[in-house]
Parts: sequence; structure tokens; C-alpha cells
Amino acid sequence: MSNLSIKNLKLNLIWPYLVIIVIAFVYALPQLNVRGIYVGADSSFHFNRAFEAMSRLKYLNFHNSQISLYGFNASGRIINALYGPGLGYFFGVVLLLTKSWLKFQLVTNFILTVGTISLSYWLFNKYSRQKFLSLVFAVILSLTSYWSIGYWYQSAGGMTWGMMFMPLVIDSGIRMHINQQRPVGSIRLGFIMALILETHMLSFLFSFIVLAAFFITGLLVNKNRWLLIKQTTIAGLIGLGLTLGYWADYFSIMRTQSILSPFVDLHPANVVVHLSQGLSLWLLVLAIVLIVALRGRLAIFEWVLFICGITFLIFASGPNILLNHWNDIIVFRIIQFPMRFALPGCYLVSLLVILLLSQMIKQLPLKRSYVFAIGLGLLLIASTTIKQQFLSNMTVNQRFWQNSDFVASRFYGPRRDMDTKLTVQKDLQSRNSGFEKTIRAINFWSPDYLPGKGLVYYNDDNEKAVQAELISPNVFKKHISKKGDLIVTWNQSKAYTTKVPIIVYKQSKLVINGHNVKPQTTINGVLKVNGNQGKNIVVLGIKMPIIVKIAKLSPVIILIVISIMVAVNKKNTDLDVIETFLN
Repeated sequence: MSNLSIKNLKLNLIWPYLVIIVIAFVYALPQLNVRGIYVGADSSFHFNRAFEAMSRLKYLNFHNSQISLYGFNASGRIINALYGPGLGYFFGVVLLLTKSWLKFQLVTNFILTVGTISLSYWLFNKYSRQKFLSLVFAVILSLTSYWSIGYWYQSAGGMTWGMMFMPLVIDSGIRMHINQQRPVGSIRLGFIMALILETHMLSFLFSFIVLAAFFITGLLVNKNRWLLIKQTTIAGLIGLGLTLGYWADYFSIMRTQSILSPFVDLHPANVVVHLSQGLSLWLLVLAIVLIVALRGRLAIFEWVLFICGITFLIFASGPNILLNHWNDIIVFRIIQFPMRFALPGCYLVSLLVILLLSQMIKQLPLKRSYVFAIGLGLLLIASTTIKQQFLSNMTVNQRFWQNSDFVASRFYGPRRDMDTKLTVQKDLQSRNSGFEKTIRAINFWSPDYLPGKGLVYYNDDNEKAVQAELISPNVFKKHISKKGDLIVTWNQSKAYTTKVPIIVYKQSKLVINGHNVKPQTTINGVLKVNGNQGKNIVVLGIKMPIIVKIAKLSPVIILIVISIMVAVNKKNTDLDVIETFLN
């Protein structure tokens, strides 16, 4: 093969990814032009997670790893250990390298955009062998819906990061049907599910549901049923081993005390996806028309794509029979918003549509120019929505400079005053040597994962307690000891009981004025101390059961075992991630 042929082959393989990179740069232009920071509902949450992880990496302090020593007002709250710890440390690495919230957003937005569109394109092209149509569908899926990458850009919704890996899950599910010899790549699937869990718990739940649907139906169509069961079990064990530290933290904390869940949305009907408009409508219409055109001659896995996708979209649309009991069902109450079902549904139906389109193209057959025309037509139809989403990103970014009250509301909550409104933009713009001071302007005022009983509602007593007892107090000084404990000091003019702005869990370890004491707390875990006249000192750490510490070693053991297996038997290993992506 000549050098020119090799170059053409390489270009043919990479040109879609070059287009995707260009798109990501274009989507960065509004922020580069405005120089504002996207501020949304969950910005303070993820900013604090990133700052906590960055500080631990910077100071190499992994002692008391479950509690917040730097972020979340250095309050000892347990958050990163329960919510996507892997994603938190990824954010921490980015923040450590950029030392600027603006640069942090530019880098994470770029990575998310490239990753989301690329993985979608890879999945669509793998099964349709239609490069241009696959790219078109990947772009439309990612750029027309707010609940895709726009959810992160505008609202800092963490679910977008977990759903980025849904194409890998769907691919693993389809493999259970069509690969008779090796229905499951055990190592690969184990790593994928571990990665998703370390990124976002709800995305892990949705991924598990999708895999379960493919697995159950795969038992009916795959002749090597016992091999499917065996390899799936091994994948589950590998995934469990890689995330055993997370599960040990989770169950140790959640089973020993009552922990508050995110707030209950009293109006779930306001956050639904309407099936009569937008991307959902077009996908449903195309899917039904193509199924009829092909006279229903679909493979079992294609019916799984259709049925599961429709089910997700119906849940996302919020039918009245479901909305009337939404908050009565604990799973839906924790999920909060019906719209969160939309993205997995769109992924599944999008793949089905492009699969059926590729079958139609082969049967007719259509010339390449006709296929190009179809893709271009779909892009033109979607262009208005894509433009609206792009302009919406720009508007949200401009709001950073134009609406100081809104920005302050996201970082200070209802207790904001005029001073915070005037200084919040300046504080958030600090970078490099002054960057670490920016955390004083980033307050997470929701009571998620605090000790407490009952349900949480917007601006209820739980939220007010966070604002009044963790954020507002300013007479306390906090620093980290060489050992990695949180030290809180303050002075009192006389002896009296005071609330110290730190959170105490069952596992918390406290030394108050040199004495190990059984702590007294409020209902939300805020420490109450019988303070002495003069200087008072509280030392906060955490003591987890020995089994939790052992569980933290599990990923290392799993990686060592897998490495030995690969080294001993390279030819037969199913570590085929690279091969799968290339094919």
C-alpha cells in the first residue's frame, strides 16, 4: 500500500473526530469572548468538590479522606466520598493545573463536549458503518438537547459526565446478543461500570438497567448462555472489586445514621420532556416510520433498543399517572426530575434509528450523495435548535457580569446581602497565587448528605441551618494540622455553649480542648461545645472501621491480578478496549 493510500485511510478514520474537536472549540467561543463563568444550580456543589480534591492533591493530604477539609466551608461534611469520588479527583487535577475557575470550565467543557460527541459517533458508526450519518446523529443528540452537554454548561449538572459513557454500556449490551463466542468482555465491562460509578451514581443505575435488559434478552438469543452468565458474573466481580472502597464508605456511613437526601421537588411536572416536540418527537417519528418500512423485521437487540428507549422517554415525559405519585416512590423522589430519564432514552432510540436507516440504505440501495443529502437535511432541521442552545450558552455566560444578584444567589443563597453581590464576581475571577482565596465566595448551602431525619424541601429549616450555622459564622479560624486533621479555634469572653461550624457523623473523631469527648450536636450534626473563657480548640478527624481501610486496597489487588493475567496470557485476554474502539 502506497504512502498516499495510508494517509487517505488515516484521514478517513480521523476526520469525524477532527470535526468534533472543531465543534468543541466553537462552543468555547462564547466563554472566551465574554470571559464570564457559567453559574448554575449545581456550580457551587461541583466547585467545592473540585477545590477539595485539588487541595488534597496539592498538599498530598489523603488523611481523613471521607470528610471535607478544604471545600464546603472546611466543615467536615462527607460529600466527595458519596458522590462520584473519581470525577471529583478528575476535577481536582484540572483545577490544580489551571488555577482559575474560568480555565477550569473551559477545559472541562472542552473534554465533555469532545468525549460525549466522540463516544456517540463511535457507537453509531460501529453498528451502522455510515460515518457521515453517525456524525450527524452524534452532533444532533449532543447539541440539540439541554439535557445533554448543555446541562453541564448552564447548570453544572453532573449527570452529563456519567451519561457520556452510555455508548460503551449499550455496546456491551449489544455484544451479549451478537457475539456467540465472547458475549462479554469481562475486564472491559467491569472497568466501564466502575468508571461510571466513580463518576455519577444515577448514571450507574441507568447503565445497570440497560445492561440488565440486554442480559435477560441475551439469555434467550445467545446459544452460549452459561458463558454469558459466567463472563457477566466475572465482570460484576471486577467492577465490585474496583469500587469496593466506594461501597465500603457508602454503607459504613449510610447504615449507621440517618443521612439527608437531596431536596424533594414538589413540582416534577415543571421538569419533564415533552414527547410532542424537539429531539424526542423526531426520534420517535423516525423510529416508528422505519420500523413500519422494514415491516417490523428487527433483531431482538433492536427491539430492546426500541422498547427500553421508549420506556425511558415515557418516564421523562412525566405522564399524570406517574406524576401524581412521583414523590411517594422513593426511587423517583431521589431522582428528583423526570427529565433525567431523557438522555438514556435518546441514546437508545438514536442508535436504533441510525441502524434502521443504514439497513434502508443497503436495501434500496442509495448512492453516497443521497446519504449525504439525508444527513445534511437532518442537520438543517436541527440547526435552529442547535443555534438556540448555542445562544442560550452565551446568554448564561453573559449573566455572570450582568446579574450579580443571580450569581450571589447561587453561591450565598437567600441570605446574600449587597456586599456579596458586589464582590462575588471579583472573588471568582482571582487566579494563580490568589486562587485559593476564591473558595470563600463559593458556598454550598444545600443540606445534602448531612445527618438528619425526614425529607428536605427548598429553603426549609435544613437549608437555613446550613446558611446560619456553617456559612455565616466568621469568628472561627480553621486550618489543617500536619497530621491532616481539621483544627478549629476561637475565643470566648466567657464560658457558654456555642455551635462550631463543623459537621459530626457517627464516625467523626473529636478532641475538644485537649479532651476526647462524646460530642453534642444539632439535628443536622453541627457540633455544640461548652466553650471555655479564652481560647478554644477543636480537632476533627474521622475513624472508619478496619474493613473499610482494607476495602480501599481492593482496586490495587484487582489491577495487579489483571496485569499478571494479561502478562501471562496476552493472546487470550479479553482486554480489548483498543481493538473495540478501532473496530
